[in-house]
Amino acid sequence: MERSQTSLVRLSTRDLAVAGIFGALSIVLSATPLGFIPVPNVSGAATTIHIPAIIAGVVSGPLVGALVGLVLAATSWYYFSAIFLDFMNGNLFLALVVAFLPRLLIGVFAYYAYRALRGRPNIAAGTAGLVGTLTNSVGVLGLSLLLGTPAAASLIPIVLTNVPFEILLAVVLGIPIIAALRAAWRGQIAGAQ
Repeated sequence: MERSQTSLVRLSTRDLAVAGIFGALSIVLSATPLGFIPVPNVSGAATTIHIPAIIAGVVSGPLVGALVGLVLAATSWYYFSAIFLDFMNGNLFLALVVAFLPRLLIGVFAYYAYRALRGRPNIAAGTAGLVGTLTNSVGVLGLSLLLGTPAAASLIPIVLTNVPFEILLAVVLGIPIIAALRAAWRGQIAGAQ
């Protein structure tokens, strides 16, 4: 089936597969202990659920990263909607903005961070992990504080202690996974010629 020339959004079969695989991985991480790594701090766990959006954005572009971020946002909303609503005084619209906007931007910002440094792939992948993690953590906390109640300030100690662990996880996991996917796809393209 041919694509319409008037289509504004073009996703290849590979892009759709990446979005589906990493979206499913986000759901699995959100629903299992694999998404919450025990750490010695106030919260007791650093999350890994944002890492698929980072990787998807880097390897398949900002739109795919945003799609995986959308899945992450939906699973976060499913599990934590009461908390989002509480911090936003029951305002559904604001709670949805806080839950969805930062997650939609994780893969987008990670993509552009990687792209800016793509001449040095490992540094680029590590920076993408850093930027994607900060987009998630600072985005949710910042919007919660900006739009929500003073009770949202109770998140500050948790975020400040979790972010270093989450950055470390995103960098340590992201660099080899991104390198492996890029190498595999380069080999696939070279082998097809």
